[in-house]
Amino acid sequence: MFKKVLVATDGSDNARNAVEYALNLSRHHPKAEIILINVYNTPPVAPEYTPHWKVAGAFRNRSKSILDKAAEPFEKENRPVKKVSVEGDPGETICAYAREQDCDHIIIGAVGVSGLAALLFGSVARKVTQLAHCPVTVIH
Repeated sequence: MFKKVLVATDGSDNARNAVEYALNLSRHHPKAEIILINVYNTPPVAPEYTPHWKVAGAFRNRSKSILDKAAEPFEKENRPVKKVSVEGDPGETICAYAREQDCDHIIIGAVGVSGLAALLFGSVARKVTQLAHCPVTVIH
């Protein structure tokens, strides 16, 4: 029985599949709390071109938009879902949040929007499976 499930989403196809998987899981475990998380990483900017707060605001707004879209299937079925937008390193932040919130399961897409970067530097999903304190389901 799951009590608290963290679903990482970045808006990619695999992330949408992970959200759908979590929705199906919530049908079988209606008492489980489902938390959608999007972690964004604001890149450094040259202050002479764009103020940092504008760039950070754009990333924060995009993150909230991704979460709103991911929450739609839950809301259509009147299933409660919590949305969390956090700035930081995605893999580390997802695991830290799961630990802090005492989540007992993490669901994440296999490769997100940075597919090429994942090939070069390693995927967020792989990092989560290495750092997580609880079971992780990776969805293709």
